[in-house]
Amino acid sequence: MSLKPYSAYSLKYNLSVIDSHCHLQEFEDPGRVIGGLEAVICCGADLESSEKAIEIAERFPQVFATVGCHPDAKVFDGKLFLKLSRHKKVVAIGECGLDFLPETREEEKSDQRELFKFNIDLAEETGLPLVIHCRNAFEDVFQALSAQCSALSVQMHCFTGNMEQMQECVRRGWYISFGGIVTFKSSHELRDVVKAVPENRLLIETDAPYLAPEPVRGSKNEPKNVKIIAEVLARIRGSSINQIEKITSENCRQLFLKLMTTNKK
Repeated sequence: MSLKPYSAYSLKYNLSVIDSHCHLQEFEDPGRVIGGLEAVICCGADLESSEKAIEIAERFPQVFATVGCHPDAKVFDGKLFLKLSRHKKVVAIGECGLDFLPETREEEKSDQRELFKFNIDLAEETGLPLVIHCRNAFEDVFQALSAQCSALSVQMHCFTGNMEQMQECVRRGWYISFGGIVTFKSSHELRDVVKAVPENRLLIETDAPYLAPEPVRGSKNEPKNVKIIAEVLARIRGSSINQIEKITSENCRQLFLKLMTTNKK
């Protein structure tokens, strides 16, 4: 599926949107980049970034944190991660998962699977959802979750899989999250997948400061650009921007249940 020229997209829409996945730890002044959003999920990728995510969440009412180990994390402390996961503003475990590049050795894949199992165990123990990073490893991810626990809630972060893989995720009740890649001119097949995702499984994210969408591709991505993602998904799905904002924000609240309770206390 093709889109009209990206110069048509803008940030003129004053939407109440949730950025379901970003890394505010990478910004010198996080407060500068979160304005105008209902909520922002700041994701940990190792112990240091998880602690930093909580620190930022404590400073800003609309920011929430996740804690976990990315596939390339080298050191983890199970007891400390469990303690961090109990924080009132931690809404999920992750980002975690599997990242299999062509050059990834079998020994490295085994280490990643072990680390992924640690994150799954932590999610099971805490009852929090999993935020999953998956590159060239869908079958392994499916197998890991089937072997351990099929009842966990899951966000498939920055989804780039095919139609069949999306359908299997949806069959399992997982949420499918799209970021800047869906705006890239080469992402024709991914946009076809976007059209087919059930409304109640759809999420949007930026993965800021990475993967800036068209027309700002190449710049440092910011959470505000989630509004561009909302507009692109509206065009792809033949919907209104307000409707995309409404359904993705509600889905985010359903997945990350603490969003609905933490700031009301």
